[in-house]
Amino acid sequence: MKILIIGALPKDEAARELYEVLIEVSSKYGEIIGTPIDTAEFKGSSKDRYKKAFDSVKNADLLIAEASEPSTGQGMEIRDAILQNKRIIMIAKKGSKVSGLITGSDAINKIIYYDNLNDLKEKIKEAI
Repeated sequence: MKILIIGALPKDEAARELYEVLIEVSSKYGEIIGTPIDTAEFKGSSKDRYKKAFDSVKNADLLIAEASEPSTGQGMEIRDAILQNKRIIMIAKKGSKVSGLITGSDAINKIIYYDNLNDLKEKIKEAI
Protein backbone atom coordinates (compact mmCIF):
# COMPACT_ATOMS: atom_id res chain seq x y z
CA MET A 1 0.00 0.00 0.00
CA LYS A 2 1.28 3.47 -0.92
CA ILE A 3 0.60 6.06 1.77
CA LEU A 4 0.69 9.83 1.29
CA ILE A 5 0.80 12.02 4.40
CA ILE A 6 -0.40 15.57 3.80
CA GLY A 7 -0.80 18.66 5.97
CA ALA A 8 0.47 22.14 6.59
CA LEU A 9 4.21 22.60 6.14
CA PRO A 10 6.03 22.01 9.44
CA LYS A 11 6.78 25.38 11.08
CA ASP A 12 8.47 24.11 14.24
CA GLU A 13 9.88 21.04 15.96
CA ALA A 14 6.47 20.02 17.34
CA ALA A 15 5.01 19.87 13.83
CA ARG A 16 8.04 17.96 12.55
CA GLU A 17 7.72 15.50 15.44
CA LEU A 18 4.04 14.96 14.62
CA TYR A 19 4.87 14.06 11.02
CA GLU A 20 7.74 11.82 12.15
CA VAL A 21 5.30 9.89 14.37
CA LEU A 22 2.90 9.50 11.43
CA ILE A 23 5.77 8.25 9.26
CA GLU A 24 6.93 5.81 11.94
CA VAL A 25 3.50 4.28 12.48
CA SER A 26 2.28 4.35 8.86
CA SER A 27 5.46 2.84 7.41
CA LYS A 28 4.55 -0.42 9.17
CA TYR A 29 1.54 -0.70 6.84
CA GLY A 30 2.98 0.44 3.53
CA GLU A 31 5.38 2.64 1.61
CA ILE A 32 5.37 6.34 2.49
CA ILE A 33 5.42 8.21 -0.84
CA GLY A 34 5.33 11.78 0.48
CA THR A 35 5.08 13.93 3.59
CA PRO A 36 4.90 17.63 4.46
CA ILE A 37 8.56 17.35 5.53
CA ASP A 38 9.43 16.30 1.97
CA THR A 39 7.35 19.17 0.58
CA ALA A 40 9.07 21.72 2.84
CA GLU A 41 12.48 20.51 1.60
CA PHE A 42 11.45 20.45 -2.10
CA LYS A 43 13.59 22.78 -4.21
CA GLY A 44 11.73 22.79 -7.55
CA SER A 45 9.57 25.49 -9.11
CA SER A 46 5.92 26.10 -8.19
CA LYS A 47 4.89 24.17 -11.31
CA ASP A 48 7.14 21.28 -10.29
CA ARG A 49 5.67 21.35 -6.76
CA TYR A 50 2.12 21.28 -8.17
CA LYS A 51 2.90 18.35 -10.46
CA LYS A 52 4.67 16.43 -7.69
CA ALA A 53 1.75 16.95 -5.28
CA PHE A 54 -0.93 15.72 -7.65
CA ASP A 55 1.18 12.86 -9.02
CA SER A 56 1.59 11.74 -5.41
CA VAL A 57 -2.17 11.82 -4.84
CA LYS A 58 -2.67 9.82 -8.04
CA ASN A 59 -0.13 7.19 -6.94
CA ALA A 60 -1.39 6.88 -3.35
CA ASP A 61 -3.70 4.17 -2.07
CA LEU A 62 -4.26 6.01 1.22
CA LEU A 63 -4.05 9.67 2.22
CA ILE A 64 -3.51 10.61 5.83
CA ALA A 65 -4.48 14.27 6.13
CA GLU A 66 -3.36 16.19 9.22
CA ALA A 67 -5.91 19.02 9.37
CA SER A 68 -5.15 20.80 12.66
CA GLU A 69 -3.71 23.77 10.74
CA PRO A 70 -5.47 25.32 7.73
CA SER A 71 -3.76 24.59 4.40
CA THR A 72 -5.14 25.56 1.00
CA GLY A 73 -2.86 23.10 -0.77
CA GLN A 74 -4.01 20.27 1.47
CA GLY A 75 -7.62 21.08 0.67
CA MET A 76 -6.80 20.85 -3.04
CA GLU A 77 -5.08 17.49 -2.52
CA ILE A 78 -8.02 16.14 -0.51
CA ARG A 79 -10.48 17.21 -3.22
CA ASP A 80 -8.35 15.52 -5.87
CA ALA A 81 -8.20 12.35 -3.77
CA ILE A 82 -11.99 12.40 -3.35
CA LEU A 83 -12.46 12.67 -7.12
CA GLN A 84 -10.20 9.64 -7.53
CA ASN A 85 -12.05 7.63 -4.86
CA LYS A 86 -8.95 7.35 -2.66
CA ARG A 87 -9.14 6.16 0.92
CA ILE A 88 -8.71 9.18 3.23
CA ILE A 89 -8.07 9.33 6.97
CA MET A 90 -8.29 12.84 8.42
CA ILE A 91 -6.61 13.56 11.74
CA ALA A 92 -6.61 16.69 13.91
CA LYS A 93 -5.63 17.72 17.40
CA LYS A 94 -8.67 17.92 19.70
CA GLY A 95 -9.97 21.48 19.77
CA SER A 96 -8.74 22.31 16.25
CA LYS A 97 -11.12 24.16 13.98
CA VAL A 98 -11.32 21.82 11.00
CA SER A 99 -13.14 22.94 7.87
CA GLY A 100 -16.74 21.78 7.59
CA LEU A 101 -15.99 20.92 3.96
CA ILE A 102 -13.74 18.17 5.31
CA THR A 103 -15.76 17.01 8.31
CA GLY A 104 -18.99 17.14 6.32
CA SER A 105 -17.70 15.03 3.45
CA ASP A 106 -18.96 11.47 3.21
CA ALA A 107 -15.83 10.72 1.15
CA ILE A 108 -13.56 11.00 4.21
CA ASN A 109 -13.31 7.42 5.43
CA LYS A 110 -12.28 8.17 9.01
CA ILE A 111 -11.91 11.31 11.13
CA ILE A 112 -9.63 11.03 14.16
CA TYR A 113 -9.25 13.66 16.87
CA TYR A 114 -6.26 13.09 19.15
CA ASP A 115 -5.06 14.48 22.51
CA ASN A 116 -1.32 13.89 22.14
CA LEU A 117 1.17 11.91 20.04
CA ASN A 118 0.72 8.69 22.04
CA ASP A 119 -3.04 8.92 21.58
CA LEU A 120 -2.50 9.56 17.85
CA LYS A 121 -0.23 6.50 17.52
CA GLU A 122 -2.90 4.19 18.90
CA LYS A 123 -5.77 5.71 16.93
CA ILE A 124 -3.93 5.75 13.61
CA LYS A 125 -2.92 2.09 14.02
CA GLU A 126 -6.59 1.19 14.42
CA ALA A 127 -7.65 3.28 11.43
CA ILE A 128 -5.09 2.05 8.90
